[in-house]
Amino acid sequence: MDIEQAPAMLVLGGTGSIGGEIARQALAAGWRVVVQGRSAEKLAALETQHGGRLVGIAGDIGRPGEVERVVAEAAQAFGRIDAAVDCVSTGAPGILGRFTETDPAAYARHAELSIVHFQRFARAVLPWLARNGGTLIAFISDAGIFAAPNQTMIGAMRAATIGFVRNLALEVSREAVRVHAVSPSYVAESASAQRMGSSRMEKAAHRAGLGLPTAADIAPLVLFLCGDGARKITGQVISVNGGLNA
Repeated sequence: MDIEQAPAMLVLGGTGSIGGEIARQALAAGWRVVVQGRSAEKLAALETQHGGRLVGIAGDIGRPGEVERVVAEAAQAFGRIDAAVDCVSTGAPGILGRFTETDPAAYARHAELSIVHFQRFARAVLPWLARNGGTLIAFISDAGIFAAPNQTMIGAMRAATIGFVRNLALEVSREAVRVHAVSPSYVAESASAQRMGSSRMEKAAHRAGLGLPTAADIAPLVLFLCGDGARKITGQVISVNGGLNA
């Protein structure tokens, strides 16, 4: 395929473990990729490594107007956006742990950084996805699907994203746009795994009959959902957890 005709994918959080792997596998599959991240240095290195097939956009999507700016610059980079993937890990301090111990002052900010952030992203990118029948993918967590202790606030926001994804998928299907949510639980060798600590990860690995997934196990699912083989699939919430939850 002529590089000028290759589809373009926008990955928010593309310098993280999962977003970075999605970007790498997308490039290998022939996509052109726009990667958003906070580190201009990392993005510059990626641009040098991949030449004109990858464009980096530095920015903090937690700031007002940043999501819209990133989408506009991504569209300008290649003149199209055929897939948009939100891998940004979002959340506010004060929302982890038992519900009675969480901070009510953090609730609105947590909602803004999770469900509202993705809604703003969707609104900005949908006109571009509708041009060629593209795909929008949210990354959530299994807390929105499976009840668990100390996850009340996170679970509530992830469940809100699930409701948004399913309703939006139906609404935009006549424009040939597909919308999905990918839901990892514990992801081995990721930044979140390091934050959780070895003891918690070891317990999760023991419970997961298939073994905990890595970013390399998750990225192929994203590429499939964004590809031609999934043109009749939309509105799905797919958990990738190695058998930890069922």
